[in-house]
Amino acid sequence: MKLLGVVQDMSHDGKLIVKSRFAPMKGSIVRDNVKARVGKVVRVFGPVRSPYVAVQPEEEMKTLAILGREVYIEEGDDGKGKRGN
Repeated sequence: MKLLGVVQDMSHDGKLIVKSRFAPMKGSIVRDNVKARVGKVVRVFGPVRSPYVAVQPEEEMKTLAILGREVYIEEGDDGKGKRGN
C-alpha cells in the first residue's frame, strides 16, 4: 500500500477530503492503516504538486472517526497504469 495522505475534512455532501501526496486515478480504492476499505476516489482537484482528493466513503463507514488519519491506496492504483478506452 502507498500513503495517499491525511483526511482533512468532510464535504457538505458527505465525501472525505484528503490532502494527497500524488494524484490517484478516479475509482481507486482507499484503505486505512489496517487495510479496511474506506471508500473510493471520486474527484481529484487543487494544485498539481499537492492535490486534494474527494473520497466517497463506504456506507457503513463512520466518517467522523477517520478525520485526521492517514489513508492509503493499493500500489497498482496510483494512476500510472494503462488507460481504458
